[in-house]
Amino acid sequence: MNFLDAAYHVLQAAGEPLHYTEIARRALERNLIDTEGQTPEATMGARLYVDTQTPDSRFRRVGRGVFALATPVQQPIARQINELNQAVRAQLRDRLQTMPPDRFEALIGELLIALGFAEDTIQVTNYRKDGGIDVRGVLKAGAIAEVKVAVQVKRWKNNVQAPTVQALRGSLAVDEQGVIITTSDFAAGAKREAQASAKARISLVNGEQLLDLLIQHQLGVKTETLTILSLDKEWWDDIAGIESNGAKQPVPSTTKPVPPPSPPPNPVPPLPMLHGGKVARMLIEAAERAIREGRIDAHTRIETGHARYLVNTEPMHKNGREFFSPRQLSNGLYIETHASKDYARRQVQLLNKWKGQ
Repeated sequence: MNFLDAAYHVLQAAGEPLHYTEIARRALERNLIDTEGQTPEATMGARLYVDTQTPDSRFRRVGRGVFALATPVQQPIARQINELNQAVRAQLRDRLQTMPPDRFEALIGELLIALGFAEDTIQVTNYRKDGGIDVRGVLKAGAIAEVKVAVQVKRWKNNVQAPTVQALRGSLAVDEQGVIITTSDFAAGAKREAQASAKARISLVNGEQLLDLLIQHQLGVKTETLTILSLDKEWWDDIAGIESNGAKQPVPSTTKPVPPPSPPPNPVPPLPMLHGGKVARMLIEAAERAIREGRIDAHTRIETGHARYLVNTEPMHKNGREFFSPRQLSNGLYIETHASKDYARRQVQLLNKWKGQ
Protein backbone atom coordinates (compact mmCIF):
# COMPACT_ATOMS: atom_id res chain seq x y z
CA MET A 1 0.00 0.00 0.00
CA ASN A 2 1.39 3.44 -0.88
CA PHE A 3 1.67 6.32 1.61
CA LEU A 4 -1.48 8.14 0.47
CA ASP A 5 -3.67 5.02 0.60
CA ALA A 6 -2.28 4.24 4.06
CA ALA A 7 -3.01 7.80 5.21
CA TYR A 8 -6.58 7.49 3.95
CA HIS A 9 -7.16 4.27 5.93
CA VAL A 10 -5.60 5.74 9.09
CA LEU A 11 -7.66 8.96 8.94
CA GLN A 12 -10.83 7.03 8.12
CA ALA A 13 -10.33 4.82 11.20
CA ALA A 14 -9.38 7.78 13.42
CA GLY A 15 -12.38 9.88 12.49
CA GLU A 16 -10.47 13.06 13.28
CA PRO A 17 -7.56 15.12 11.90
CA LEU A 18 -4.04 13.90 12.73
CA HIS A 19 -0.52 15.24 12.40
CA TYR A 20 1.39 13.52 9.61
CA THR A 21 3.89 12.05 12.11
CA GLU A 22 1.00 10.33 13.92
CA ILE A 23 -0.46 9.17 10.60
CA ALA A 24 2.89 7.61 9.70
CA ARG A 25 3.24 6.01 13.14
CA ARG A 26 -0.19 4.36 12.96
CA ALA A 27 0.39 3.25 9.36
CA LEU A 28 3.66 1.55 10.36
CA GLU A 29 2.03 0.06 13.45
CA ARG A 30 -0.69 -1.54 11.29
CA ASN A 31 1.79 -2.65 8.61
CA LEU A 32 0.00 -0.52 6.02
CA ILE A 33 3.30 0.71 4.61
CA ASP A 34 6.57 -1.14 4.18
CA THR A 35 9.42 1.29 3.79
CA GLU A 36 13.16 0.94 4.09
CA GLY A 37 13.64 4.69 4.39
CA GLN A 38 14.79 6.22 7.66
CA THR A 39 12.29 9.09 7.58
CA PRO A 40 8.82 7.67 6.86
CA GLU A 41 7.26 10.57 8.80
CA ALA A 42 8.86 13.15 6.52
CA THR A 43 7.88 11.17 3.44
CA MET A 44 4.28 10.93 4.67
CA GLY A 45 4.18 14.68 5.32
CA ALA A 46 5.60 15.54 1.91
CA ARG A 47 3.23 13.22 0.05
CA LEU A 48 0.24 14.69 1.86
CA TYR A 49 1.40 18.29 1.31
CA VAL A 50 1.87 17.73 -2.42
CA ASP A 51 -1.39 15.78 -2.79
CA THR A 52 -3.49 18.47 -1.12
CA GLN A 53 -2.40 20.88 -3.84
CA THR A 54 -4.21 18.79 -6.48
CA PRO A 55 -7.89 19.50 -7.23
CA ASP A 56 -9.05 15.92 -6.64
CA SER A 57 -7.15 15.28 -3.41
CA ARG A 58 -8.73 12.97 -0.84
CA PHE A 59 -7.18 15.09 1.94
CA ARG A 60 -7.27 18.65 3.27
CA ARG A 61 -4.94 20.60 5.54
CA VAL A 62 -6.49 21.81 8.78
CA GLY A 63 -3.37 23.15 10.48
CA ARG A 64 0.38 23.05 10.30
CA GLY A 65 1.25 19.44 9.55
CA VAL A 66 -2.30 18.36 10.41
CA PHE A 67 -4.46 16.61 7.81
CA ALA A 68 -8.01 15.33 7.57
CA LEU A 69 -10.08 13.57 4.94
CA ALA A 70 -11.53 15.89 2.34
CA THR A 71 -15.14 16.87 2.85
CA PRO A 72 -17.62 18.25 0.32
CA VAL A 73 -16.88 21.91 -0.32
CA GLN A 74 -20.37 23.02 0.65
CA GLN A 75 -23.08 20.51 1.46
CA PRO A 76 -25.99 22.44 -0.15
CA ILE A 77 -24.04 22.89 -3.38
CA ALA A 78 -22.86 19.27 -3.42
CA ARG A 79 -26.44 18.08 -2.88
CA GLN A 80 -27.75 20.26 -5.71
CA ILE A 81 -25.03 19.06 -8.08
CA ASN A 82 -25.80 15.44 -7.22
CA GLU A 83 -29.52 16.01 -7.81
CA LEU A 84 -28.82 17.62 -11.19
CA ASN A 85 -26.53 14.76 -12.21
CA GLN A 86 -29.12 12.16 -11.22
CA ALA A 87 -31.76 14.02 -13.23
CA VAL A 88 -29.51 13.98 -16.30
CA ARG A 89 -28.89 10.25 -15.87
CA ALA A 90 -32.66 9.67 -15.77
CA GLN A 91 -33.13 11.75 -18.93
CA LEU A 92 -30.31 9.86 -20.65
CA ARG A 93 -31.89 6.53 -19.65
CA ASP A 94 -35.24 7.65 -21.12
CA ARG A 95 -33.57 8.71 -24.38
CA LEU A 96 -31.94 5.30 -24.72
CA GLN A 97 -35.29 3.56 -24.23
CA THR A 98 -37.18 5.70 -26.76
CA MET A 99 -34.65 6.26 -29.58
CA PRO A 100 -35.11 4.24 -32.82
CA PRO A 101 -33.58 0.73 -32.66
CA ASP A 102 -31.14 1.31 -35.53
CA ARG A 103 -29.90 4.55 -33.93
CA PHE A 104 -29.40 2.77 -30.63
CA GLU A 105 -27.17 0.18 -32.32
CA ALA A 106 -25.31 2.99 -34.12
CA LEU A 107 -24.76 4.68 -30.73
CA ILE A 108 -23.13 1.52 -29.41
CA GLY A 109 -20.84 1.58 -32.45
CA GLU A 110 -19.84 5.16 -31.54
CA LEU A 111 -19.21 4.05 -27.97
CA LEU A 112 -16.86 1.29 -29.15
CA ILE A 113 -14.87 3.86 -31.14
CA ALA A 114 -14.64 6.06 -28.04
CA LEU A 115 -13.39 3.02 -26.09
CA GLY A 116 -10.50 2.62 -28.53
CA PHE A 117 -11.84 0.27 -31.20
CA ALA A 118 -10.52 0.92 -34.70
CA GLU A 119 -13.10 3.07 -36.48
CA ASP A 120 -12.64 1.30 -39.81
CA THR A 121 -13.51 -2.06 -38.19
CA ILE A 122 -16.86 -1.06 -36.67
CA GLN A 123 -19.75 -2.78 -38.42
CA VAL A 124 -23.35 -2.14 -37.34
CA THR A 125 -25.47 -4.95 -38.72
CA ASN A 126 -29.00 -4.65 -40.11
CA TYR A 127 -31.03 -4.56 -36.92
CA ARG A 128 -33.82 -6.59 -38.53
CA LYS A 129 -31.53 -9.34 -39.77
CA ASP A 130 -28.60 -9.31 -37.40
CA GLY A 131 -28.71 -12.96 -36.37
CA GLY A 132 -28.14 -11.96 -32.73
CA ILE A 133 -25.03 -9.84 -33.41
CA ASP A 134 -25.66 -6.08 -33.54
CA VAL A 135 -22.16 -4.56 -33.73
CA ARG A 136 -18.75 -5.96 -34.60
CA GLY A 137 -15.38 -4.31 -34.10
CA VAL A 138 -11.67 -4.87 -33.53
CA LEU A 139 -9.69 -3.54 -30.57
CA LYS A 140 -6.05 -3.16 -31.64
CA ALA A 141 -3.26 -3.14 -29.07
CA GLY A 142 -0.62 -1.45 -31.22
CA ALA A 143 1.05 -4.00 -33.45
CA ILE A 144 0.99 -6.67 -30.75
CA ALA A 145 -2.54 -8.08 -30.72
CA GLU A 146 -6.06 -7.66 -32.05
CA VAL A 147 -9.26 -8.59 -30.24
CA LYS A 148 -12.33 -9.17 -32.38
CA VAL A 149 -15.53 -8.38 -30.52
CA ALA A 150 -19.16 -9.20 -31.31
CA VAL A 151 -21.72 -7.12 -29.39
CA GLN A 152 -25.37 -7.85 -28.78
CA VAL A 153 -27.51 -5.00 -27.42
CA LYS A 154 -30.68 -5.57 -25.42
CA ARG A 155 -32.87 -2.54 -24.81
CA TRP A 156 -34.98 -4.32 -22.23
CA LYS A 157 -36.69 -3.39 -18.99
CA ASN A 158 -36.48 -6.95 -17.63
CA ASN A 159 -33.19 -8.58 -16.66
CA VAL A 160 -31.26 -10.55 -19.27
CA GLN A 161 -31.39 -14.30 -18.57
CA ALA A 162 -28.88 -17.11 -19.09
CA PRO A 163 -30.36 -18.38 -22.43
CA THR A 164 -29.49 -15.04 -24.05
CA VAL A 165 -25.85 -15.48 -23.01
CA GLN A 166 -25.84 -19.04 -24.36
CA ALA A 167 -27.36 -17.90 -27.68
CA LEU A 168 -24.71 -15.21 -28.16
CA ARG A 169 -21.92 -17.68 -27.41
CA GLY A 170 -23.31 -19.96 -30.11
CA SER A 171 -23.24 -17.10 -32.65
CA LEU A 172 -19.59 -16.20 -32.11
CA ALA A 173 -16.89 -16.95 -34.64
CA VAL A 174 -13.95 -18.97 -33.37
CA ASP A 175 -11.75 -15.88 -32.85
CA GLU A 176 -14.43 -13.57 -31.46
CA GLN A 177 -15.16 -12.40 -27.93
CA GLY A 178 -18.77 -11.70 -27.00
CA VAL A 179 -20.26 -8.69 -25.22
CA ILE A 180 -23.86 -8.08 -24.16
CA ILE A 181 -24.91 -4.49 -23.46
CA THR A 182 -28.33 -3.90 -21.92
CA THR A 183 -30.29 -0.95 -20.59
CA SER A 184 -31.55 -3.17 -17.74
CA ASP A 185 -29.46 -5.67 -15.76
CA PHE A 186 -28.43 -9.32 -15.72
CA ALA A 187 -30.00 -12.13 -13.73
CA ALA A 188 -27.73 -14.16 -11.46
CA GLY A 189 -27.96 -17.11 -13.85
CA ALA A 190 -26.81 -14.96 -16.76
CA LYS A 191 -23.79 -13.75 -14.76
CA ARG A 192 -22.84 -17.34 -13.88
CA GLU A 193 -23.25 -18.45 -17.47
CA ALA A 194 -21.10 -15.58 -18.77
CA GLN A 195 -18.23 -16.64 -16.48
CA ALA A 196 -18.68 -20.41 -16.87
CA SER A 197 -15.41 -22.32 -16.98
CA ALA A 198 -14.34 -24.19 -20.13
CA LYS A 199 -16.55 -21.88 -22.21
CA ALA A 200 -15.92 -18.65 -24.09
CA ARG A 201 -16.41 -15.85 -21.59
CA ILE A 202 -19.01 -13.19 -22.33
CA SER A 203 -18.53 -9.62 -21.04
CA LEU A 204 -21.64 -8.02 -19.55
CA VAL A 205 -22.46 -4.29 -19.44
CA ASN A 206 -25.64 -3.35 -17.57
CA GLY A 207 -27.69 -0.17 -17.78
CA GLU A 208 -25.85 1.77 -15.07
CA GLN A 209 -22.47 0.85 -16.56
CA LEU A 210 -23.70 1.93 -19.99
CA LEU A 211 -24.71 5.32 -18.60
CA ASP A 212 -21.31 5.66 -16.92
CA LEU A 213 -19.52 4.95 -20.20
CA LEU A 214 -21.64 7.41 -22.18
CA ILE A 215 -21.06 10.11 -19.55
CA GLN A 216 -17.34 9.35 -19.28
CA HIS A 217 -16.85 9.66 -23.05
CA GLN A 218 -19.40 12.51 -23.37
CA LEU A 219 -21.60 10.79 -25.93
CA GLY A 220 -24.89 12.71 -25.80
CA VAL A 221 -23.72 14.38 -22.58
CA LYS A 222 -21.61 17.47 -21.93
CA THR A 223 -19.92 18.57 -18.74
CA GLU A 224 -19.80 22.03 -17.21
CA THR A 225 -17.12 23.16 -14.76
CA LEU A 226 -17.98 25.47 -11.87
CA THR A 227 -15.30 27.25 -9.84
CA ILE A 228 -15.91 27.49 -6.08
CA LEU A 229 -13.57 29.69 -4.06
CA SER A 230 -12.47 29.08 -0.48
CA LEU A 231 -9.82 30.75 1.66
CA ASP A 232 -6.56 28.89 2.29
CA LYS A 233 -6.68 29.21 6.09
CA GLU A 234 -3.27 27.67 6.68
CA TRP A 235 -1.66 30.06 4.20
CA TRP A 236 -3.15 33.09 5.98
CA ASP A 237 -2.27 31.68 9.41
CA ASP A 238 1.34 31.31 8.28
CA ILE A 239 1.40 34.94 7.14
CA ALA A 240 -0.15 36.10 10.43
CA GLY A 241 2.20 33.92 12.47
CA ILE A 242 -0.53 31.77 14.01
CA GLU A 243 0.11 28.17 15.03
CA SER A 244 -2.41 25.40 14.26
CA ASN A 245 -3.82 25.67 17.80
CA GLY A 246 -4.65 29.36 17.28
CA ALA A 247 -1.77 30.72 19.35
CA LYS A 248 0.67 33.31 18.07
CA GLN A 249 4.02 31.90 17.04
CA PRO A 250 6.67 32.83 19.65
CA VAL A 251 9.29 35.37 18.61
CA PRO A 252 12.83 34.18 19.47
CA SER A 253 14.38 36.28 22.25
CA THR A 254 17.83 37.85 21.96
CA THR A 255 20.31 38.68 24.73
CA LYS A 256 20.73 42.21 23.38
CA PRO A 257 17.54 43.70 22.06
CA VAL A 258 18.11 45.40 18.75
CA PRO A 259 16.00 48.49 18.06
CA PRO A 260 13.93 48.25 14.91
CA PRO A 261 15.41 50.04 11.92
CA SER A 262 13.93 53.35 10.91
CA PRO A 263 11.42 52.99 8.08
CA PRO A 264 12.44 54.41 4.71
CA PRO A 265 10.89 57.72 3.66
CA ASN A 266 8.54 56.00 1.25
CA PRO A 267 7.98 52.50 2.58
CA VAL A 268 7.14 49.90 -0.05
CA PRO A 269 4.37 47.46 0.94
CA PRO A 270 5.58 43.87 1.19
CA LEU A 271 4.92 41.62 -1.75
CA PRO A 272 2.29 38.92 -1.25
CA MET A 273 3.55 35.41 -0.68
CA LEU A 274 2.64 33.01 -3.45
CA HIS A 275 2.81 29.25 -3.56
CA GLY A 276 2.11 26.90 -6.46
CA GLY A 277 1.60 28.06 -10.04
CA LYS A 278 4.32 30.01 -11.84
CA VAL A 279 6.49 30.55 -8.76
CA ALA A 280 6.60 26.83 -7.97
CA ARG A 281 7.34 25.91 -11.58
CA MET A 282 10.13 28.51 -11.74
CA LEU A 283 11.85 27.09 -8.65
CA ILE A 284 11.32 23.45 -9.61
CA GLU A 285 12.67 23.96 -13.14
CA ALA A 286 15.83 25.62 -11.79
CA ALA A 287 16.36 22.80 -9.27
CA GLU A 288 15.73 20.05 -11.84
CA ARG A 289 18.22 21.73 -14.20
CA ALA A 290 20.84 21.68 -11.44
CA ILE A 291 20.08 17.99 -10.83
CA ARG A 292 20.51 17.15 -14.51
CA GLU A 293 23.82 19.04 -14.58
CA GLY A 294 25.06 17.16 -11.52
CA ARG A 295 25.27 20.23 -9.29
CA ILE A 296 22.64 18.90 -6.86
CA ASP A 297 22.74 15.30 -5.65
CA ALA A 298 20.41 13.31 -3.40
CA HIS A 299 22.17 14.58 -0.23
CA THR A 300 22.31 18.30 -1.04
CA ARG A 301 21.02 20.88 1.44
CA ILE A 302 20.74 24.50 0.30
CA GLU A 303 20.31 27.00 3.14
CA THR A 304 18.90 30.47 2.49
CA GLY A 305 19.61 32.01 5.88
CA HIS A 306 17.44 32.55 8.97
CA ALA A 307 17.60 28.78 9.67
CA ARG A 308 15.60 28.08 6.51
CA TYR A 309 16.29 25.61 3.71
CA LEU A 310 15.39 26.02 0.07
CA VAL A 311 16.31 22.39 -0.67
CA ASN A 312 16.57 19.63 1.91
CA THR A 313 16.46 15.86 2.19
CA GLU A 314 13.20 16.19 4.11
CA PRO A 315 10.45 18.84 3.97
CA MET A 316 11.72 20.67 7.05
CA HIS A 317 13.68 23.84 7.75
CA LYS A 318 16.81 24.00 9.89
CA ASN A 319 14.77 25.49 12.72
CA GLY A 320 12.52 22.41 12.82
CA ARG A 321 9.51 23.94 11.05
CA GLU A 322 8.00 22.02 8.15
CA PHE A 323 8.10 23.38 4.63
CA PHE A 324 4.87 25.27 4.00
CA SER A 325 4.52 24.27 0.35
CA PRO A 326 6.95 21.41 -0.40
CA ARG A 327 7.42 19.77 -3.76
CA GLN A 328 9.43 16.59 -4.27
CA LEU A 329 12.16 16.70 -6.91
CA SER A 330 13.13 13.89 -9.26
CA ASN A 331 16.04 12.75 -7.06
CA GLY A 332 13.91 12.57 -3.88
CA LEU A 333 14.89 15.95 -2.38
CA TYR A 334 12.27 18.48 -1.30
CA ILE A 335 12.09 22.13 -2.33
CA GLU A 336 10.17 24.90 -0.57
CA THR A 337 8.01 26.74 -3.14
CA HIS A 338 6.26 29.16 -0.76
CA ALA A 339 7.72 32.51 -1.82
CA SER A 340 7.03 35.91 -3.31
CA LYS A 341 7.93 36.42 -6.96
CA ASP A 342 10.97 38.57 -6.20
CA TYR A 343 12.20 36.23 -3.49
CA ALA A 344 11.71 33.26 -5.82
CA ARG A 345 13.78 34.97 -8.51
CA ARG A 346 16.63 35.37 -6.03
CA GLN A 347 16.36 31.68 -5.14
CA VAL A 348 16.46 30.76 -8.83
CA GLN A 349 19.68 32.76 -9.13
CA LEU A 350 21.04 30.85 -6.15
CA LEU A 351 20.13 27.53 -7.80
CA ASN A 352 21.65 28.59 -11.11
CA LYS A 353 24.93 29.50 -9.40
CA TRP A 354 24.97 26.49 -7.09
CA LYS A 355 28.17 24.46 -7.58
CA GLY A 356 27.59 21.78 -4.97
CA GLN A 357 29.15 21.33 -1.56
